[in-house]
This record gives sequence, C-alpha cells and structure tokens, in this order.
Amino acid sequence: MLLAACVTLAGCNSTKRNVSNEPLLVGPSPVSEREPQRNQRLSTAAVFLDVAIPTFSPGFPIDARTGEIDFEELDEEGIWPQLRRTEAKLFAAEMKAALDAEKVFGSVSVTPDASTPSDLFVLGYIDESTSEEVSISIKVLDSSGEIIGKKSFAHTVSNGFFRDQTNQGKNPYAPVFLRASNYVVSLLANLSDEQKNDIKTMSLMRYARYYAPEVFDQYITSSVKRKNGDRFYKFELVGLPDREDPMLKRIEELRAQEFLFVDRLQDNYEVFQAETKLAYSTWQEETLPEIRAARQARVERNTKAVLGVGAAILAGVFAAKSSNKSRQGNSSASGANSAAAVLAGIGSVWAINDAFKNNARLKVHSAVIDEQGQALDLSVSPMVLEFESQSVELSGTAQEQYFQWKRHLRGIFNEEATPSIQL
Repeated sequence: MLLAACVTLAGCNSTKRNVSNEPLLVGPSPVSEREPQRNQRLSTAAVFLDVAIPTFSPGFPIDARTGEIDFEELDEEGIWPQLRRTEAKLFAAEMKAALDAEKVFGSVSVTPDASTPSDLFVLGYIDESTSEEVSISIKVLDSSGEIIGKKSFAHTVSNGFFRDQTNQGKNPYAPVFLRASNYVVSLLANLSDEQKNDIKTMSLMRYARYYAPEVFDQYITSSVKRKNGDRFYKFELVGLPDREDPMLKRIEELRAQEFLFVDRLQDNYEVFQAETKLAYSTWQEETLPEIRAARQARVERNTKAVLGVGAAILAGVFAAKSSNKSRQGNSSASGANSAAAVLAGIGSVWAINDAFKNNARLKVHSAVIDEQGQALDLSVSPMVLEFESQSVELSGTAQEQYFQWKRHLRGIFNEEATPSIQL
C-alpha cells in the first residue's frame, strides 16, 4: 500500500509538471517582436555592392595530361555532362534568388562568365549532385581580385521530401543555397563603407582600363598573391583620374549599357529556369529512389562478391585437406572435408551469381537515371539591342551574345577615340 501511494504521488507530481509546462497564452509570441530585424544594418547601409554570379563550374574531372575532360572518370563518377551543364546554370540562378532575398545588395545577376563588370563575384563549383546528395563550393572575390572567402556546403535530401504535399514546387536543394547566401552576407558584414567604396572605385577603374589601357594603366598596379592555397592577381589603385574626365564619363555610359544587357539577360535565365523547372524536378523526384536502390544494389553486390570469393577460397582449403586426408588413409575425415568442399563450392557459385544479378539490376537503375538526365537543355532567345541609333542583333548562346554586345560597345568607343584626319 505504501509503495502504491508513492507511485500515485509521483504520478501526481509528474502530471503537475506537465501541466505547468503548457502554454498559458495563445496568439502571436512577443519573442519574435523583440528579435532584431535580420540584416537590418546591411539593408540600411550607405553603400550597396553589385554581385555577379557566373555560371557554376560543372565539376567535370580533368585529365592532368591533356587538360581536357576525363570521360572515363566522368563515367565512373556517374556524371552526365548535359545534365551537369544544365545544373551549372540552374545553380547560379538559385544562388541569385537566395542572395536577392537577403535584400542587402545593389543588384545580383547571373552572368555567362566572370568577364562582366561587378563589385563582388560569387564563383560556384558543383562538387556533387545526385538528386540525393548535393555539394557545392563557392569562392567570393571583390573587384580587386582579393579572395574574401571560400567555403563548401552540402545537403542530403530527406527520403520523405517528395511525399510531403507541402513541398510541392519547392527545390529540395534549397537549404544548400540558403546557407551559401548567409555565408556571403556574413562576408559583406565585415566590410566597412570605406572598403565598399574602394571596391566600387576599383570596379570602374578596371572597366576603364579595359577600354583605354594606354590612358588608365597608370592608375592600377597588379601582382600575384597567394591565400589559403589559392593563387590570384591582386589589383591596387595608385591614383585616380579627374571624375569629370570626358573619357571616363563616356566609359561610364558604356558600362551602363553593359549593365542593361546583363539585366535583360536575366530574363533569359528566368525563362530557362521556368522551362526546365518541371523536367528537373521530375528528374530529382524519380531518380531519388533509384539512387538509393542503386546504392543498396551496389552494397549487396560487393558484399555477396566478397562472400563468394571467401567461399571459393574456403572450398580450395577444404579440397586440399581432403586430398591430404585421403593420402593418409583417413576416409571419414576425407569424406567430411569433401562434402564441405562441395557445399562451399556451391555457396561460392550462388554468391557470385547473385552478385552478378545485383550488378545487372544496378545497371538498370543507372539506365533510368541516365534517361532522365539526358532530357534537359538550354536555349537562349536572340536579342535586338539599340544604343544611340545603332542597333545590333545578337544570337547564339548567352555567352556568345554577351561577347557580341561587348564588341559592339567597344567598337563605338574606338570609333569615337579615333581622330578624324583631313587630307
């Protein structure tokens, strides 16, 4: 009875503790109101930096001897080039969306490469992308070439992600881009307004030097630097031209036209993203179970192959012992060892044969993944742009169109810079 009373009292105490932990209020929590607004200091800063995100590197293995893609290694790693090239553009667009959401930058643009004028560059590299595992590395540089920071980010897609209807239309890779964007913002928070102004000035001066190196070379020096194992060119300003310099003013106008082209190019990336979203999402959803099944088949294949080889070795040992016993006249021991050898041999054949069956199943899963991965591609619409009554039609890939427009702007500058000579 005493024990029962103790148990009853303990139960009552436990119940009281549970009740005391229940919320006393309903409705909005005042805690969130006391929390400082995220990125408030950066969103009200005096200087905003522009960010360029070149198309990610697809992460193809490279042959050290030729410098070309190592297709054998590509096949061994299960990388499909067409899919990875598509992902390289999609990942850059996802990174742009994540940085745009931070609302602490001037402009954020996806570009074909790093030749665009900008204040910050976010260079991305695809380490792995299997619909289950995604891993990217980013390197952040400013316009002087200084590496501000670099870091890798990885994410494993939950097995039940696509089963949850609330995830419909969501990107299962989103967490990796969110963490990467938070990292870029953390680097921005370390920069003072003075440093940001220096970065923006360097952006303009390097662009001016691109157009007129004979005039603006005197203001910039460069040297090779090393940082955390990376080798890069570091540019430094040793002087500045007059802000009212007519040539510099004209170059600023041309740079504004290049910015307008990059802004318009974003429409193409958005169209590309919209057109490939359904196909890529289908690839992720349908290949996720195939990836897991393929990995399981690989584990089973390797395990059974090891068991088969072990059984074959054991059969050989028993056969040798049987032969020795037979020569020694021990017929019972010889018979037992012979039976063991037969059983081990049968086990060896079964295990190796089953391993081959699993290997064939593995190939089927890989074929499904391959079929899904080959369905994606990119097309860029032609553009007709006009500047100062001169129009030019651009065609080809995004990178080709960008170079065509840059050549057109440079041609305008060269025509104006060439003095007319009367004979």
